[in-house]
Amino acid sequence: MNRKPKRVNKPDVVKNDLLNAAGRILVTNGIQAFTLELVAKEANVSKGGLLHHFPNKKALLDGLFMREMDLFKHEILASIQKDPIEFGRAARAYIGLNQIGSHETPVIIRHLLAAMLIDPQLSQEWIQHYWSVIRSIGLFDGMTPALLLACMAADGLSLWDILEADILDQNTRDGLQNLMAQLTQPPEKAG
Repeated sequence: MNRKPKRVNKPDVVKNDLLNAAGRILVTNGIQAFTLELVAKEANVSKGGLLHHFPNKKALLDGLFMREMDLFKHEILASIQKDPIEFGRAARAYIGLNQIGSHETPVIIRHLLAAMLIDPQLSQEWIQHYWSVIRSIGLFDGMTPALLLACMAADGLSLWDILEADILDQNTRDGLQNLMAQLTQPPEKAG
């Protein structure tokens, strides 16, 4: 008698597939078209399987946001470790100055932050988590006005990315990046 092999239960793989599918749908279709049915179909998982891991749309978005924040944190920490100049290294890592191709906010983060802007509950919860992550990397340890200004400028550029404000030419954007980089350098020693 031929028996079908028992399905191997890999909940972490399914959960990751669901998060990957959710990210693709969010980036491709935007938050307005983001549905559980579409995510389940994209991940090749039944809606019941999706609901087993994420009981509702908010839980799925929360899972995606938490995963992206974890990746963001690890990228910043890796950048901090690579930076040989102690002064301003956390700010440079936050701004993305030590990372190749990081001049714009990653698309998935832009869409998650856009979702946050239209949902007050997500906004409150995610902002708390975001600042918890930022504090955990030591961004505010030894913060100076120049470092804070550089970080705020980077946040402003990120907001423009989120809002798709295509008003800066590449030269202007590069100039801002250079200015932010200068602000993160150690102050000149007084003679």
